[in-house]
Amino acid sequence: MNARQSAQPVLRRVASSGAGTPWEAAVIIPARNESKRIEACLHALADAIAQAGRTVGVIVCVNDTIDDTAVRAAAVLRARALPNIVLDLYFAPGTGGVGRVRDLGMKLSQRIPQPPKMLMTTDADSRADPAWIAANLTELRDAHVVFGTIIPDAEELAQIRPLLPRYSLAEEEYARAAVRLVNRLDPLPHDPLPSHRNRSGASIALTTEALGRLGGIPWQPLSEDRALALRAEALDLRVRHASAPQVVTSCRLQGRAEGGMATTLRVRCSQDDPFCDDWLEPAEALARRYRTKGRLRALWPAPSPVWWLARELLGPAPGLQPVPRPDRFKTFGAFWQNLEAIHPALRRHPLRQSHAARELPLLLAQLRDSERTGLQKPVDRSQRETDHAPALQ
Repeated sequence: MNARQSAQPVLRRVASSGAGTPWEAAVIIPARNESKRIEACLHALADAIAQAGRTVGVIVCVNDTIDDTAVRAAAVLRARALPNIVLDLYFAPGTGGVGRVRDLGMKLSQRIPQPPKMLMTTDADSRADPAWIAANLTELRDAHVVFGTIIPDAEELAQIRPLLPRYSLAEEEYARAAVRLVNRLDPLPHDPLPSHRNRSGASIALTTEALGRLGGIPWQPLSEDRALALRAEALDLRVRHASAPQVVTSCRLQGRAEGGMATTLRVRCSQDDPFCDDWLEPAEALARRYRTKGRLRALWPAPSPVWWLARELLGPAPGLQPVPRPDRFKTFGAFWQNLEAIHPALRRHPLRQSHAARELPLLLAQLRDSERTGLQKPVDRSQRETDHAPALQ
């Protein structure tokens, strides 16, 4: 964190109600110039809280806004009688961003007299499903971090459908098959099917224990959600990609943060054959990555077997970068991320949507092959962050 990032925001106004009562959970919503959408967001959230039958507080972090988002948010929360805190913040240029705003809201939730143990966050242009709160609380029984399912707003999607690239449906089909393959090659007991690989700030839930171990939400102006997932995986936290917690999210092409989801969607609509989501690869590369990951995970934390199997499956890393010694890492996630970063056999191969259409039969063949050879037994190492086997000789 540099000096500019550490500069404190200016609090222009605050509204609060019910912060002195015990909250079982809290929902944090960053909002910037969202006067047209914040009311629908909060009414949907209020319905989900009512259906869950739990005491859930709402923290709206309005930031760098010139409209009446804060006033509208406070009015809805007051009308729905929800315990809440509404902040209206101003950050000096270059010191804010959605990551810092989410982090501020989550840490603020821990400063109320009886703080919640469960935290959730969504976006101001999203509307929670009526079961969203209850579904997240259920998933958090077995997971530290939960990424929910993002459903595009049907009306807005219909408006931009003619603009979408011709192979966009091929990417969707390829991604569904890839999720199934990953689940077979590197199965995790806390993340079974039905699952996905979307990691969006529009639907995240986590425990306060996880928040503490993560050190908060990454202070990034963009992609703080994916950075959070990587940090959680490096710590061997149980990360769940759940189907039950659902939110409907805007398909707008002009968003509040340049480079965010709206920018990504706009760029895709302007290209005939854009790249797929960055976790997707050609079938052979994807299968090799997760087959290797699953087999190494099954041996963790025994350092010698892990090291030798990595060399056998991937070959020695050429040049000055040796295969990393597993006994130098406290967690499998940290070891794997280091291995991915240095080993050329794990270099990612971007996949265009047209290539996804061509690669789909090969991916389905990999899936059938994995089904014939049987499911890799799930391995849960999430509670063994400090295990150390004898060092390699």
